[in-house]
Amino acid sequence: MAAPAGQSSLIDIDATYLPIRLMRQIARVTALDGATITGEVDLGSAHWVYAQHFPGDPIFPGALIIEAAGQVVALWAWSDGQRGRPRLVKTTAEFRAPVEIEDPVLLVDAVVRRKRHLNFADVTVRTPRQVVANITLVLAVVPATDA
Repeated sequence: MAAPAGQSSLIDIDATYLPIRLMRQIARVTALDGATITGEVDLGSAHWVYAQHFPGDPIFPGALIIEAAGQVVALWAWSDGQRGRPRLVKTTAEFRAPVEIEDPVLLVDAVVRRKRHLNFADVTVRTPRQVVANITLVLAVVPATDA
């Protein structure tokens, strides 16, 4: 299933367990079909990170690319009915190209396999012009406890 051309999200991200404000990377989910999900990160020259991360040589930080990958997998887990506290427990990343200030969006494509509360994912992160990273990760959704 793909999002309509108006760029709306297939998941109400505000209703999920994603972080808020500056730490939320994913703006919308544009595809969700079985084990696959695609999310988008809005970038462009106005993005807050460029003024703070290497202001004289602005590139999007790898740590936030990994965070975006984890958030897409967390959204897949949410859509799969998993509730609790998502925790990124393992990542491996290969960065292939920088994400630069002129890149308007990051496209984060994941294929996820679930085993109990663990979600294993292969994630490709790209701009409209090129693949920038391949990430393998494990995300656990830890059951919430009433404290």
